[in-house]
This record gives sequence, structure tokens and C-alpha cells, in this order.
Amino acid sequence: MSTSQQRSNRYQVLCIDDEPGVHQALKRELGRLGCRVHCAENGADGLDILNRESIQLLICDATMPGMHGVDVLMTAASLSPNTTRVLLTAHCANPEVVVPAINGARIFRLIPKPWPQGAIRQLLMDVIGMHPRKWSKQKDRIQERLVTDAPD
Repeated sequence: MSTSQQRSNRYQVLCIDDEPGVHQALKRELGRLGCRVHCAENGADGLDILNRESIQLLICDATMPGMHGVDVLMTAASLSPNTTRVLLTAHCANPEVVVPAINGARIFRLIPKPWPQGAIRQLLMDVIGMHPRKWSKQKDRIQERLVTDAPD
């Protein structure tokens, strides 16, 4: 299998956040687990990536310049209904953020910012469990890494 075929077969995650540090942290954490991570600094760029790539997991910040994260997630739900959507926010206790995300964007999970250690790893484990028909060999590789890298 060529390198480009291997890359296209990897589990793909899209991170939409205006903070470069969040991109770096998610790339590092998800990359160690075998994922290919795409990053966008705003909603419009993120939706463009979602239209071009086969994204299995979308992690989106709630508060960004331009398009609000919940609006991005609601649009993503229409564009790519099989993509698992997650809201990343420092405003977890704010019902004006959380309720539309749950009801309108039908998010899978709400992750606080900053996220607790192990939250992204657990998220990936839970998402993979949701779509067993899609993961075959990649699922096995990711699960092996999750078990191998587990803290003692």
C-alpha cells in the first residue's frame, strides 16, 4: 500500500479552534493514537475541509471570531451527518452555549477547555465504539495503541 493510500485510510479528525495551542495539543495527542488531524482557525475554513475530506470526528471550539462554534456544528450536521461532532468550550456551564449544541447540532460530547487528562483518549475510544463497521484494521491499530499507551 502506498503512503498516500495509508494516509487516506487513517481515522481523520478535524479540529476547528482559533487557538494554535489547541491545534498543537490535539495533533500531538490524536497523532500518537494513529489519527490524521486537520486543523482550521475558523468555521468557514473548517467547513471547507469537511467538504473535501472524509472526516470521522469533528472537534469544534464554541467561541471563535466570525462563525460561532455551535453554528459550525449545526452546518456540519447537515453537510456530513455521519461525522461525530464534539463541542470544546470553556463555557460548559452556560446553557446558552450548551443547549443549542445538544439540541441543534446534536453533539456527541461536550469537552471542557482545558480538558482533563485522558479526555481526548477516552473520546476517541467512545467514538470508535460507535462506528464498528467503519474501523476494521484502523480500529484495531488505534485500540492497540490505546491499550499500549494506557497509564499504569
